[in-house]
Amino acid sequence: MDLSNAPADRCNPALARAFARHGVTRCAIMATTFRSGSTWIGRIMDRHGLAGMRNERLRRLDAQVDPDAYFDAMLADPASSVFATRLMWPQRNRLAHVLGFARADTARFAAQFPDATWLFLRRRDPLAQAISYWRAKASDRWHVPAKAAEPEPPVAYDFAAIDACVRELVLQDRLWDHFFALAGVAPVTLWYEDLLHDCTPVAQIMARFGLTLANTRSQMRIQRDAHSEACIARYLDDQFRRSRGVAP
Repeated sequence: MDLSNAPADRCNPALARAFARHGVTRCAIMATTFRSGSTWIGRIMDRHGLAGMRNERLRRLDAQVDPDAYFDAMLADPASSVFATRLMWPQRNRLAHVLGFARADTARFAAQFPDATWLFLRRRDPLAQAISYWRAKASDRWHVPAKAAEPEPPVAYDFAAIDACVRELVLQDRLWDHFFALAGVAPVTLWYEDLLHDCTPVAQIMARFGLTLANTRSQMRIQRDAHSEACIARYLDDQFRRSRGVAP
């Protein structure tokens, strides 16, 4: 569904109306991509009072769902004057399509979220992120409790599948950059690798909402392991061969 040239009068402000009905006056939106560490950071923020950030609350919205009913149910749980959620690029796109917002309407779309603090969580190592994404999709093992004893299941190396994940994630990062530029929004950019050592930037965001960050211990295990490293090395070797005209 291409709405790039849709007229502005097709825009449906159902989300803004729902926020008004439910008394939502502020928003905290974590814009991100798959396997960025958003579940870890979202759960920490949720645990310290920013209710809703642990979830992708717009995940199940599509063209077959009545948006007013969806928004009313979403905002009833948990009821709060602050709306918080994690938002993946495909979810942002579906929401825009359902509400009839074209790319040219990006600023009007962003304005649906009242007094919004936009966070942009990303990774400095997109290849490691893509390997993690590929393994999670192949094994259907997205999160592992910190106390889990079993190792990560091995996944047979697949150049084409890994390459598709690399391209998808790099593109989505660029699309978020483009979104923020069109919307005139300056997000708070957070880097996953930096947060592993220092969560001060997260504490500063929480302070904007009158909340204090006390415990940043993760309840999930980092899934990167020797197999991940081997796949990264093999993928880079295959990319080098491909650059010389040799099929991987």
